[in-house]
Amino acid sequence: MERDQSSGITLGYSLRPCQTRAELTACLRIQKEIWGYPEHELYPLRLFVNLSRIGGHVLGAFTAEDELVGYVAAMPAWHGRRRYLHSLSLGVVRGHENRGLGKGLKLAQRDLALRSGIDCIEWTFDPLRAKNANLNINRLGAIVRRYEVDCYGPVDSLLQRGLPSDRLVAEWWLKSPRVELAIAGKPVRNPLKKPAGEVEVPVAIDNLVKTNLEKVRACQRRVRGQLQEYFVRKLAVTGFTCDEKSAYYWLDPYEN
Repeated sequence: MERDQSSGITLGYSLRPCQTRAELTACLRIQKEIWGYPEHELYPLRLFVNLSRIGGHVLGAFTAEDELVGYVAAMPAWHGRRRYLHSLSLGVVRGHENRGLGKGLKLAQRDLALRSGIDCIEWTFDPLRAKNANLNINRLGAIVRRYEVDCYGPVDSLLQRGLPSDRLVAEWWLKSPRVELAIAGKPVRNPLKKPAGEVEVPVAIDNLVKTNLEKVRACQRRVRGQLQEYFVRKLAVTGFTCDEKSAYYWLDPYEN
């Protein structure tokens, strides 16, 4: 499968803002398809319509036939007087995964932010999902130093399945050396350096959620407690390692 060497995206796709009502409506379909959300859990069409009007955006990944198969959406946000973007969701539908679209959409989002004078994007993700952690930390260069317990309350989705909606907050400092390394496909931390802390998570959580939910609950509690303890000690997630048998967050002291 041929890829564009400059972007890493499989050829045959284009990334651009979603502009028409039909394109924005397709984002609702994608939410249902990827996360299995019922109607009341969806980000509504009117939110997507307004995002680009208020300093946010909805970027889409389109096939050669102009079918929307992935998107990323963000809204403007502030920490005190510092402006940043909060990325609401990123998704690529089944059959179009592992083709560079997720990273490509985030890099397009980064370009938009930098052109607007914004140097940080934040988003939340499930601590137990190794694939998301690998993208966020290794392939994008984000760091993590906040844990939100049951962040959204009960979430009715195929992926959550009754678990508390615990989330990590990814901080993507767009001009940082580690982000530049990640974009270039290089390691974001020295793999030979011993981390100040490490936390093991499941390699693949979905089958375990279906077969042994109580084991997943116990795992979530353990991961929650360990990460919270490290964050109290002012450590941040700076690395992630994953193979077929094991996956670990690596934590180190970190200052912007």
